[in-house]
Amino acid sequence: MADQTFARYVNERRILTQLRLQGAMPRAELARRLSLTPATITNLVDNLIAGALVVEQRAVRDDGARRDVGRPGVAIALNPGGGCFLGAEIGVGVVRFALVDLALGVVDTHTAALASTVTPAAAAGIIAGHVRDLERRDRLGAGLRSVGITVPGLVRADGFVVHLPILGWKEQNLKALAETALGLPVFVENNANAAAFGEVYTQPGLQADTIIYLKLGTGCGGAAIVNGRLLRGASGTGSEFGHMRIHGAGIRCSCGQRGCLETFVNIAALDRAYRPGQAFGVDGLSALPATVAAAASAGDRSAGAAMDAIAGDLALGLVSLVNIFNPSTIVLGGSMRPVLAARLAAIGDTVGAGILPGMLRPAIRLSTLGAMECAVGAATIAHHQALDVSNIEIGT
Repeated sequence: MADQTFARYVNERRILTQLRLQGAMPRAELARRLSLTPATITNLVDNLIAGALVVEQRAVRDDGARRDVGRPGVAIALNPGGGCFLGAEIGVGVVRFALVDLALGVVDTHTAALASTVTPAAAAGIIAGHVRDLERRDRLGAGLRSVGITVPGLVRADGFVVHLPILGWKEQNLKALAETALGLPVFVENNANAAAFGEVYTQPGLQADTIIYLKLGTGCGGAAIVNGRLLRGASGTGSEFGHMRIHGAGIRCSCGQRGCLETFVNIAALDRAYRPGQAFGVDGLSALPATVAAAASAGDRSAGAAMDAIAGDLALGLVSLVNIFNPSTIVLGGSMRPVLAARLAAIGDTVGAGILPGMLRPAIRLSTLGAMECAVGAATIAHHQALDVSNIEIGT
């Protein structure tokens, strides 16, 4: 009986994953794709309908007209109203929230100021307060199933924050603190990992590829996704691409070393390259990429030169990543987006010229998730843990 129960559990996850990847489809198509009998599919789907995880939809022809002749076609789809997942990005001076439904639609977003001295316990309390606000506004529908949290620091696979220098956190069990405050399952992830995962998870066409993701803003976070799964390393703290050494010298990085990619391609580097010695302040720095991109577009040579410097150093790092990982796609995100967008073609050309002869030149593009990429990514990690078949461990 235990084996039968587990088999049902796995097959229900397989159905939910198939619907996420391929969209709504009839029971017969599900049976064919999953190599299950029609009777088994009917039993499993009926159970998922009872649990509000999937719904039946009238099938629609390619021309948009409904099938009205004979027995109407019925497709099975993920149920948007079957529950929701919250993502919370703890950043520098800001916390961003994104609420996604069971079908991965973004149903609510919110941004609030955050004290630079916030403690892990206080951050967990802020997230719990936002959940209470969502409840008051009746935004949680059938209920909040779990929460994902991202931080711009070193995070183990078990959600333990090893080092987050920009907020002064070290050796903090943020997962445990948040689960106590929320009374829900919580998953904690590095912000670049979360943003990368969200990019791939919400775009099924990227699932089978090797994807490299870089998030450029106050720092430079990175992630590698292979066949839809994060490449984590031995203890879950891998893919710290921002700490590749691309030069022999430079300003000291937050990691204590010099020459790290992060120190040459973040907002502070843009600040130094554009107007050396000028103090922009925190608010000014956050708006600096758009300011510099606009100035360069208007003919400001200093702005153009600053953007060229950032693009050149970024391309240098990307060449090494392409030679190591041979990715099909590189996705660039973060608050440096205006600068990246203006130099995307040049970055691609430099990478193409610098990689090994015969190596596939990857597509290089911007993230599709925008400013909420980390929060949405955190929500998708929670969704994945709750519903996706790929995280089930079979056997020991």
